[in-house]
Parts: sequence; C-alpha cells; structure tokens
Amino acid sequence: MLIQRRGEEHHDWALYRGEGRVGIEWYFREQSALPTSIMLYHLEPGTSEGEHHHLEGDPDSCSVETQHELYLVVSGEVVMTVGDESATLGPGDAVYVPEGVRHGVRNESDAPAELVLLFGEPTGQTPYTVQAAPAPTTIAKD
Repeated sequence: MLIQRRGEEHHDWALYRGEGRVGIEWYFREQSALPTSIMLYHLEPGTSEGEHHHLEGDPDSCSVETQHELYLVVSGEVVMTVGDESATLGPGDAVYVPEGVRHGVRNESDAPAELVLLFGEPTGQTPYTVQAAPAPTTIAKD
C-alpha cells in the first residue's frame, strides 16, 4: 500500500508574484501514473497564489505544458479569480479553470484556508462522457 503522510513532501513557496508563501503538500509526485497532479494548498490570511495561466508555447505562461486546474476548498474561505470574474468560495466549493485562462486564489479572510488542487494536461474527453441515445426508429404502418 502506498501512503503519503502530511509533511512528507511539504514545500513553502512564493508563487506567481503572489503575496506571502503558500504551504504546499505535493502528493505522489514521483509515484503516480494518473494524468493529474494533486496538491494541498495552505494559505494563511493575506496570502495569495498570484494570477497566472498555463498554455504551451505562450511566453507569458507559468508552465511549459498546457494544463487545466480544479481548486476545491477544504476549509476556510478564499477569493478565486478566473479571467475577469471573482468569487468567494467556502468549504466544499470548487472552481474549474480551463487551459490558457488567467486565474489565481487569495485568502482575504482572518483565518487560514486549505484547498485541494488538481492539475494536468487536457485530454479533450472525460471518463463519464454520456453519449446521446440513438433516435427511436419509426416503423410505417400500412
């Protein structure tokens, strides 16, 4: 059984010109064959990730790969900006960020916040894509 305990791959990083340092747990970075990376973000009050985007070939991109991201708030409250829109998110709220869209998260509250961050290269499909049922066949009666 492969288990990673909190703190085994902990980082304190200043990200994308944001304020303060984001506490990051990076889960199974070297072991996972999933097409998604998983992190736990810890943001103290006043901390921000900084706005950024992920788009291969774009010199302003913060990564060399095109990536989609999903942020899921576990505890606390954060303000998420995606493109020109901002929203306050609390526990259980999530936001999906498609490739190439500027985005960032910040903690404007008085309490720490934690988020699960999933990111990876887009595949253009989901494992749960529902295909429409074929139209019923009409049989003509004489």
